[in-house]
Amino acid sequence: MLAHKLLSIDYLEQSIDFKKKIYIAFSGGIDSSVLVDILGKNVSKYNLDITVIHINHNISPNSAIWMKHCKDFCCKLDLNFINEEVNIISSGGGIESAARKARYKIFSKYLKNNEQVLTAHHMNDVTETIFLRLLRGTGIDGLSGLKQSRVLGKGRLIRPFLEVSKKEIEDYAKKNHVNYIFDETNKDNEHDRNFLRNEIFPQLDERWNDFSSRVFKMSKITNDRNNNFVELLNYNYGDLINNVIKIKDLENLNTNITKEIIRASIRNENISIPNSKVLNEIIKTFIFSNPSSKSIVSWSRADKDQQAGKITYKEGNIIISTHE
Repeated sequence: MLAHKLLSIDYLEQSIDFKKKIYIAFSGGIDSSVLVDILGKNVSKYNLDITVIHINHNISPNSAIWMKHCKDFCCKLDLNFINEEVNIISSGGGIESAARKARYKIFSKYLKNNEQVLTAHHMNDVTETIFLRLLRGTGIDGLSGLKQSRVLGKGRLIRPFLEVSKKEIEDYAKKNHVNYIFDETNKDNEHDRNFLRNEIFPQLDERWNDFSSRVFKMSKITNDRNNNFVELLNYNYGDLINNVIKIKDLENLNTNITKEIIRASIRNENISIPNSKVLNEIIKTFIFSNPSSKSIVSWSRADKDQQAGKITYKEGNIIISTHE
């Protein structure tokens, strides 16, 4: 009953604006195939403007077969189909991160004002992402999981399946005879995400039934608390949250509040958030010491998903900027 409710056109309408242009990211796997199937079968009824985008990463020897499958799948539903090809070059953050960046760059190229691109990330993806962040040393922000909607280029990236479990997707695919492909690299447990998905989570799910939904509920609670905290921080210290902050305005504040002001300022610049060790170094260098024009603290994310950052000193101010 739940699967029928969540995997329906009425449910999707809660997060997608049916009156605006819709792009769907389509790998050909089971998750995106179900998303394309539901929306594709309702184009006429809801007068939807849909274009499906398949990105060939040229990593698998089966890439050309996958592309043809996706094109044929869309042809049967009479959907507009775009195929894009990229050559993935890892710049230190790994192949997965480089491929994700390439996909988002392509999506941004197509998105015009207020248009939407949909991905089929689901509840189990949230669980995987949270565990990976925990293992890499995440802060509270990382526990909030994936966002259902965020700005991307001139439009928005939307994940309408975030409250849907993998099992619900599999049940829909079976019931509706959805044809999909299987990426053989999903069996490679050398990748951390695959190791969790294939080896660890099945054991956790066997011992704690509905394991992913428990983690997802925690992520929603954390996200709500984070949003409340940000609102209160902005209400009380919004005038200090900036890419240029006067050190004298921070000196008499509680150290933990100072850290949050700096973190919020960094987040507003869309720069990767430093970990606790780096934040402590920032406080030591610019608040508890006598900084000079040569003072600098820099940091980056291991997966390179966001720009590296640095803080420097100039005329009594700390300056937040990107770091190459």
